[in-house]
Amino acid sequence: MNRDTLYQALSVGVLVGLWQLVLHLELVHAAVLPAPTTILASTVALLGDGEFLRHFSTSMTRTVVAGGVAVMSGTVIGLAMGWNTTVRALLQPPISALYPLPVIALLPLLVLAFGSSETALVFTAAFGGFFLVVSNAKNGATRIEQVYLDAARDNGATSTYQLFREVLLPGSLPLLFTGVRLGVSTSFLIVISVELIAGGEGLGYLMWVAWNTYALEELYGTIVVIGLVGVAITYGLEYLQHRLVPWTGGSTGGSFI
Repeated sequence: MNRDTLYQALSVGVLVGLWQLVLHLELVHAAVLPAPTTILASTVALLGDGEFLRHFSTSMTRTVVAGGVAVMSGTVIGLAMGWNTTVRALLQPPISALYPLPVIALLPLLVLAFGSSETALVFTAAFGGFFLVVSNAKNGATRIEQVYLDAARDNGATSTYQLFREVLLPGSLPLLFTGVRLGVSTSFLIVISVELIAGGEGLGYLMWVAWNTYALEELYGTIVVIGLVGVAITYGLEYLQHRLVPWTGGSTGGSFI
């Protein structure tokens, strides 16, 4: 076990210990905040429930579609903006104007536009993740120093495609992966958030039902599952980055816009 893994395990242990201490001192009633063991048992029970797994599958499908749209569109547009100053000049103003908008507030308009709440939900989640992918892809491309382009040309890379394949794409990958990680995580967050208010099904919808029926053990169990999915997305994409882009040495910092 390396030092980072040890610290991460310790942080979880400290959190659970403080949680148990709060309950032992009766600072919070157990009916409001159940014990960790109770929530663990509830989580295990949920994972064995067919109805819960159906809602889980719905949220994951929405996240995969929304994240995929965000990553594909954001990568193409971001690299184009970083590579071509004309494209950057054309697209930077509208992207900068749209980025601060609260994407969930756009849901009613998107329902009217698409005529389907399901399509609107997925597009809303993709819209939120898109900006993070665009920003990091663009920054990754613009940070490539001219000397690398000159060296590639001196070694026979004369076409735009060759420069893209040999210099632009490899040089952009570290920040691009950061954008992918942030974009997919954000898409998942927005999927859950929209399900809370208009999903009809999914993990967010289950949270809303559990809250309204005061089924707190199911509520906390669902929150645990959502947290585990978030951890899996982050560390799964970091592992993929380490395997595909080993020269970055792991996670690479990125910007939100």
